[in-house]
Amino acid sequence: MLLQAIHGDPLMRVSSDMPDDVLVLHDALARLRGHKKGDPLTLYLKNCGTALRFLQVHIEKCYHGEPITLTGDPRLMERDGKPTSQTTSARILHGEKIPVTPDESPYITMSRKIAEAYPNVSLEADWSSAAFWYEYVAIHGGELALEGLKEDSLQGDKIVADIYAKYFGVETICDPRFVLIKSYVKRRQHVSSIDFSNCPDLYPAVALTCERLGIELQATGIENLHHKESDRIEAVQKHEVRNDHRMAMSLMCADYPVSIEEQACIAKSYPNFVPQHITPIKGVNDDNLGKKHALSKLIHAATSEYVWLHDDDVILPEATKKAVVLDGDLIILPLRMESENPKPSLLERLQITEYAAIQELTMRSAKKDQAVMCSGANLIVKRGVWLECEEELHPEIPSGDDMFLLEAVKRRGYKISVIDEPDYTAVVRPVTSWRAFFRQRMRWAGKAPKYTDRDIIRCGRLVAAANIIQILCPLIILIKFPIEWSLIKAREPQTKWYVALLLEILYPWYLLICLIGGLFRKTW
Repeated sequence: MLLQAIHGDPLMRVSSDMPDDVLVLHDALARLRGHKKGDPLTLYLKNCGTALRFLQVHIEKCYHGEPITLTGDPRLMERDGKPTSQTTSARILHGEKIPVTPDESPYITMSRKIAEAYPNVSLEADWSSAAFWYEYVAIHGGELALEGLKEDSLQGDKIVADIYAKYFGVETICDPRFVLIKSYVKRRQHVSSIDFSNCPDLYPAVALTCERLGIELQATGIENLHHKESDRIEAVQKHEVRNDHRMAMSLMCADYPVSIEEQACIAKSYPNFVPQHITPIKGVNDDNLGKKHALSKLIHAATSEYVWLHDDDVILPEATKKAVVLDGDLIILPLRMESENPKPSLLERLQITEYAAIQELTMRSAKKDQAVMCSGANLIVKRGVWLECEEELHPEIPSGDDMFLLEAVKRRGYKISVIDEPDYTAVVRPVTSWRAFFRQRMRWAGKAPKYTDRDIIRCGRLVAAANIIQILCPLIILIKFPIEWSLIKAREPQTKWYVALLLEILYPWYLLICLIGGLFRKTW
């Protein structure tokens, strides 16, 4: 990907089941490609040290002097800032002439060969991730076929096959389609002296394999492991995850307990190793300080990387019962309004129709990277991002935590993505009285003067102007109705045209009442 960015070629396609290192680097390179000279840009890199080091060199070489900030999780910011082999690799890919040394790291040699072979480089699976399956087979026996690994790989971590054959009796059989690993000899206890200087990522798996099999390990070349995603030497000794993907995987393969919350870090390098599950927590306004205060308490108390927000009265989507794969800092999800009544009232039908148009507009604008709406009734956000934006959510206004969050996320340049699928759709209910309807809509309208995002303001002005024009010139409905009818039909195909037309006729007057009421009413 870095070579593609350097040469101006299209970036490879990525999918949500790829490692965080890949997704984070891809997202950063894509955003750099769209960067306007002189504009400030912040790139959030999670805990991805690889992305950090490659981007530091890339920005120095291609965006020198630009106001670009690299940030990430607290552990990433604590990491040792000294150059590493990845720094050297990035410089080689940028064309620097780095002298060859007798003790050159396999990572550096691999970088030289990839730079020379570009663009005839094929993707292959990661031998360091295969280490955890070698560990599993060595401890439990049996055999596994691993797809995507290459026998003639340039990766230094391919030495894992030799280590497990020599010390743990695990045979590797290479096939063009896969690599087969299987336990083939009775294990003997003996002293193992292994130098990890050129393969430090293998240490957790190998160390825990030795521990489980009762084999003493003399490990050298592991000094830099104090400065990885965690202090891996200490983490291995204490059997702790410490938000470190390699520690979580190696502990799980050695049958040490790892909680669902601790498993979340695995997505950094190996998303499909274990699914991310949903842990429900309910926030309650038990101190009468309002919904926003209750939401703040809930998110401050959470420990997961992501939080999935719902209002108390929604019907949860099917996806909350399954493992989910997430990509983005703020993820806008769909809503559908349904009545509990077999024969909805006119008020309910009008709300369902209005909601369909709003939802379609929400999804279309977000998919075009110009999000103008989102709803806290069905929204996924990174906990760290929400906490960073909390001061801008206007606690003095009883509504709008979702819209003000959207504005703050856009302002900081974080990634907004959309999942518009049935399994992710939450169901909300319409209110059943006109009084409750106008009270709800006035509360929503009351936050409008605080909006600062230009896309949201532009959309709001356009809607207000179109409806004021309709009051002054009713014939404009001949232009407006076909546009809004297309939005409604796209989201709720069963909607009757005459209900949508009635909504179109009434909407300007209802909008005017809500705007005036919302602007002048200060308490709820």
